[in-house]
Amino acid sequence: MTYSIIVLDKRRDLLGIGVVSGSISVGSRVPWGKYGVGGVTSQAYTNPGLGPIILDYMERGHSAEEAIKKALNRDKQPSLRQVAAMDWDGNASYYNGKNIPIEYGGFVYKECVAIANLVVSSEIPKILCRSYYENMDNDMGASIIHALMGAHNVGGDRRGDRSSALLIIGLTEFTPYYDRILDLRIDYSKEPLKELERIYNIYRGLYP
Repeated sequence: MTYSIIVLDKRRDLLGIGVVSGSISVGSRVPWGKYGVGGVTSQAYTNPGLGPIILDYMERGHSAEEAIKKALNRDKQPSLRQVAAMDWDGNASYYNGKNIPIEYGGFVYKECVAIANLVVSSEIPKILCRSYYENMDNDMGASIIHALMGAHNVGGDRRGDRSSALLIIGLTEFTPYYDRILDLRIDYSKEPLKELERIYNIYRGLYP
């Protein structure tokens, strides 16, 4: 159904999340983040409440792994969930429920965690993280989009990619009430990644 990536750039104090899905409006329910705390992606048969719950546990001092476990203990159907989390120190964990759609997988590499389900290959999480680091530069958004393109180019969602989102969290003048450096979404398109890249390039042109 969905593939996603969470990355942390400690040097610039930013956390980024990219996600693509064959479902409509993936950006409204999968990616979650909070400055100084971390990021979460909640997918498969999505329970969108897991994102805020996991962030709350991490903010209270629990590790990403502990936060995921505690949140899933409150879920009536954890076997249907796929979740990834990363704290602001770069520690990451993920969970694959036993009843999520195949192929599925998860991967942690350096300060990157990726998960995927109902995709053409269980290797897609590895492709996401490795592609991000192989092409990482000073533009986090462009690097995340490049990683998503790598997964898309090997087949992506088995149903076809239809929506995408890019979220970057950092310190703003409005933190803690608003910490989104960037929040872009393509809710439905035959080419959601190309549309995301196009809009991102327009944004960068306006706010270099």
